[in-house]
Amino acid sequence: MTQKKKHVLQWHILHRCNLRCTHCYQEDYAAECSGQQLTQLFQQYLAFCKANDFRGHINFTGGEPLLSPDLFRLLSLCDENGISCGILTNGTLIDNEIAERLGKMKLLSFVQVSIDGTRETHDRVRGKGNFDKAFAGLHLLKQHGIQTMAAFTCHKGNYRELPKVIRTVRRKGIDRFWADRLIPIGGSKEQILSTDEFREVVACLTKEHSRKRLFSHTDVHLNRAMQFLEGGHCYYQCAAGETLLTLLADGTLLPCRRLPIPIGNCLETDMLTLCENSPLLRDLQARKIPAECISCAKAELCRGGAKCLTYAVLGDYHHKDINCYRRSAPDPVPEK
Repeated sequence: MTQKKKHVLQWHILHRCNLRCTHCYQEDYAAECSGQQLTQLFQQYLAFCKANDFRGHINFTGGEPLLSPDLFRLLSLCDENGISCGILTNGTLIDNEIAERLGKMKLLSFVQVSIDGTRETHDRVRGKGNFDKAFAGLHLLKQHGIQTMAAFTCHKGNYRELPKVIRTVRRKGIDRFWADRLIPIGGSKEQILSTDEFREVVACLTKEHSRKRLFSHTDVHLNRAMQFLEGGHCYYQCAAGETLLTLLADGTLLPCRRLPIPIGNCLETDMLTLCENSPLLRDLQARKIPAECISCAKAELCRGGAKCLTYAVLGDYHHKDINCYRRSAPDPVPEK
């Protein structure tokens, strides 16, 4: 029996947050659906997955998802309907009671906590004391048998701290670690990594990915755009609009949170109808390779890299990744 293709919905169930991080994508902190609307949106996603023969997965986030009075009800709906799920959180609100309740959720795959650098850098971004709170939350999750993940967003102000962060994550026994680049949504582009800086990041991740540690089981991932460039073999293709969608707390549907081009609003038109009639999704699902990449031997494997970063910088996601430093294969010499 062929396994169904996995589809991921990143669902911002509210925009409220207990923190105000300096690089946050969120501009509106007020949007929040009623419990009835959340149930309706959940049912829309079930119908969407059924119609497309997808194996659904929901990553609940915000804002801060642990502020939502409906989070555990939604997690239970996932259990009841065979939908796996994850939680993306800042980690500061996790106490023993919450960790224990999360540990009872049968289809909760992981909880991801954002780490932005060393203690000093993290607290500068997220507020004093929040570095320790984040790792305390991760520790409690591990105690209750939940797979833990740490995520690191690289920018000019913190990318050199990546090796230290990985060492800390290993020492704390976190199960998985991944890093990706800052996407300047609605903010300054000055913090975007240069190509040389990105190369340093990829080199570090590749080294740590392949390094075997006797007393560490932390899996350092290379499954983000262009992270194969230093010899890794995790070829990642942008899934935005194909096997990935984002639903904001006001009902707006996006291909990806980092590619903020609205498809429509699910409180006005159901998700399946929006997706079936979206020119944007048809274009993304065509899986076009940027013209600049056609001669590259890796073109079919990476398909142009991170569309979101290209869109943020150039206003057009059809071009190759702005940080790609791989030399394209030379054009074939015509026969005489």
